[in-house]
Amino acid sequence: MTLLADIISASANLHSNHLPSDEYDRRIRDLVEYFRRLQTTKALDSFANDESCLNRFDPAIDSIPYLFVLRVQIQKAQELNTDSLPADLRPSGRLWTCAAHFLASFDRVQVRYAGREWRLLVELPLLGATLVKGAMLRLDPSCAVFTSSHLLLVRLCLQAKAYSCALPVLNKQICHFPISQGRPSSDPSVLCADHGSGVSFMTEASGISAKLSYRDYLQYFLYGGMVYMALKEWRNALHFLGIVISTPGTSSVSLIMVEAYKKWVLVGLLENGRLCPPPSITTPHVVKVYQSLARPYIILAHAFERGDLRRLNAEVDAAKGVWCADNNLGLVSQVVGAFFSQTVIKLGKTFAALTMADLSKQVFPSPVCAEVTGSAVSSLIMSSALNATLVETKDHAEASMLRFSSIHSLPRLSRELDLQSQLKQEMKLMGTLVINLGETNNNLGLSDEYVDSLHKGQVWSGSSEVNPIVGGEAGLEMDEDLMGDMS
Repeated sequence: MTLLADIISASANLHSNHLPSDEYDRRIRDLVEYFRRLQTTKALDSFANDESCLNRFDPAIDSIPYLFVLRVQIQKAQELNTDSLPADLRPSGRLWTCAAHFLASFDRVQVRYAGREWRLLVELPLLGATLVKGAMLRLDPSCAVFTSSHLLLVRLCLQAKAYSCALPVLNKQICHFPISQGRPSSDPSVLCADHGSGVSFMTEASGISAKLSYRDYLQYFLYGGMVYMALKEWRNALHFLGIVISTPGTSSVSLIMVEAYKKWVLVGLLENGRLCPPPSITTPHVVKVYQSLARPYIILAHAFERGDLRRLNAEVDAAKGVWCADNNLGLVSQVVGAFFSQTVIKLGKTFAALTMADLSKQVFPSPVCAEVTGSAVSSLIMSSALNATLVETKDHAEASMLRFSSIHSLPRLSRELDLQSQLKQEMKLMGTLVINLGETNNNLGLSDEYVDSLHKGQVWSGSSEVNPIVGGEAGLEMDEDLMGDMS
């Protein structure tokens, strides 16, 4: 019997739909081990140039053989073209097409047993953000375990300016890091079982994620915040940036955290019209470091808060080199553009009504045409950025009146619908957190069984043992060079 016939026969052992979980687990482990032996002994190299071999397998049901043979063919193509990317690996090339077909249809249970090979395929150059996103959601629809693929996806989306592509993953709640195998989770031996969370099979040893560092975590949330900024979702951007700037450090802050704080100041002005204080869990000495390293941004924010347009423009011009060096010139320009709308919103908290003439005097240092002011106000009202009513007069535009409305003056049905929508979102979020809380409790040793074992003296018996709560389980390596660059 030929090697190809052996492979087809071995893969066919998984096609039964009535295998118990433990038997399926044993067979698939044997199959993966069989392919890794073939890979080690170079036996799979006989298929390196056989273009018809992959046609013998369906990636939806023969995911393991398809993945291993495809990886061999990709490696061979890369070895023959060390100076450039082979044509077969470029978009619409033969191997690129095979990889795209596999990532869109693989069996998520089988791939749990070949995580390293799956990750190497996902990291293939020029694969594209859409395919990476689809592969991540297919393997683990919750995306609750932070992996190197999360960072890869947001980088690809930023590079391609395909910002919306990242949202299905960015909008998921990250609750875990890949755990080590020092302490098993709920049912680690049977990966094919129905797990409530990907943390059960996304371990350090699985290879689904590359080794993670402290910097990877910070970069993901910084880049995620930048995606939300590009989409003008300022509230979500603030949430992601807040995670970065409030992350505990060993002794100081990293350049990534400082970069996040600078954007935090600008996004706070765009969302709330004021300088937002860092999250309450940020230590005071870290806040002082941020403020000293981001002084031009603080000065700009103060000018914005005072409603002084002339001063604001002067500060923008004075520190133009800073904005360019930090790649924040676009955000600063949006802050200047938002000055009018934020100032009008603030006036609504002080006045019940204003004429267009008075409004222009309050906002602009020099006289502005009343028609221009009225048009800008109308745009704010129609976009729901401003709760107000504009009462125009035909004879004198300056006499037109802007009447501000509070949230309580809105129709009762509208308020109730908004509240109902918010409650549904909060309930969905709470449900996600509750599901992952059980896994977190187990992994951190907070389950009832683990507490009982502590009382019985069955763990932590030796002083040399690692505390499983703070060491060895986080799956996150602290970066020694916290002030290193972001590359």
